[in-house]
Amino acid sequence: MESRQQWLTRLKNELSNSPLVSNVAFGFILMGLEKLVELEFECPCSPTWNGVFSSAFFIIPAVMAFTLMLIIQGCRCDMWCRKTVSLSSFVPAIVWLILLFLDGQYFACAMTDWEGRFVLVDKAAPQKWCEPISEGAVTPQELMLRSQQLFVFSQVIGIILLIFICVGLVVYVIRESCQREVEMQDADVAELTVLRMSSLRTRTS
Repeated sequence: MESRQQWLTRLKNELSNSPLVSNVAFGFILMGLEKLVELEFECPCSPTWNGVFSSAFFIIPAVMAFTLMLIIQGCRCDMWCRKTVSLSSFVPAIVWLILLFLDGQYFACAMTDWEGRFVLVDKAAPQKWCEPISEGAVTPQELMLRSQQLFVFSQVIGIILLIFICVGLVVYVIRESCQREVEMQDADVAELTVLRMSSLRTRTS
């Protein structure tokens, strides 16, 4: 029992003190959540509700992830919180947006402007679209092509955001390693200075 409590305490400390660890943990949680939501997602296929319904999937979980990161990292209204914790807390929210954009169907649903029913695309089982329920000036084949273009455009946005996250992570790791090297060098210089001063005192005495 005590070992379990110590493990939980250590895990909490790691999440609170290391933004990178907490962001990675949240990333895995969000991936699982997105897969669960994907199983239940059904686009209304109504021009009135498509945008509102899809936006809820983008906004609400992202805000919740951002808020939970602030709570876990113990953010307070001081300068350190505004400069450091708040920036790292955006990462899980951006990861959630990346997952939705890479999926494609949420963005495609939001941009669909015709009435229809949410069905699987022929010969593309993982992909769904709003099949029109009535004939109009635009043929169903043209609407399907437009829907597939929205899928591709959504995935391009997701890839761009993913590149942004990867570049930010590389910059963060390089900056942290450089800061540690500078701190170690400063510590070595300070130690040498103390040794020299102590040796001078010994000679003078």
